[in-house]
Amino acid sequence: MNLTSGRLWGYEALVRGEGILAKPGRLFKSAAAYRLLSELDTACFWAVLAGGYPPEGYLSVNVTAAGLVDIDAGAYANPRLVIELTEYGCRDIQQLTGALSAWRGNGARIAIDDVGPDIGQLRAALHLKPDFIKWDRSLVASCVGHSSKRLFLAQALEVCRYLGAEVIAEGIERPGELKVLQDLGVEYGQGYLLGRPQPGWEKAWVMAGGG
Repeated sequence: MNLTSGRLWGYEALVRGEGILAKPGRLFKSAAAYRLLSELDTACFWAVLAGGYPPEGYLSVNVTAAGLVDIDAGAYANPRLVIELTEYGCRDIQQLTGALSAWRGNGARIAIDDVGPDIGQLRAALHLKPDFIKWDRSLVASCVGHSSKRLFLAQALEVCRYLGAEVIAEGIERPGELKVLQDLGVEYGQGYLLGRPQPGWEKAWVMAGGG
């Protein structure tokens, strides 16, 4: 959601289902252990795009660094596509930078996923120059009533803007958290408070003041 206007901004595609897909994290860890992460990542990416784009807004798709370098940017990049880069520390930074340039050159936008208090993640963003930096739930949780946490978020927001990236706050679950992020000027957000995972392109909740 756009936290200023309260309007829908886009959708994030998630791997969810029955059986092993009920806990996809285990599936991806197993694939990595057997050196099949790139193949699994590519298959998920193709499955998402086979479903088409939502009627409005962006479509955000998680892709590991291992998978990204094996997917043809020229064939799949789209101005409405946001690549959420995960596991970005597992590839040579020069190779990864070249792959991201190809996606950008063909219209897609880049987000760094799950950025938490680890300064190494922001250091990676310095080299990769993403369009968006996604704050992990660990940064958002407990920001209500903790002035030191709000100060840290304000400083992190300044760093992200210095890097030329807009912020997407993940894991917004309580009205107080939403209020803190809005007061700080965080651009975008997602979480159970705004809309839970669901099949299809169901309309997400529009916040008060969004019209």
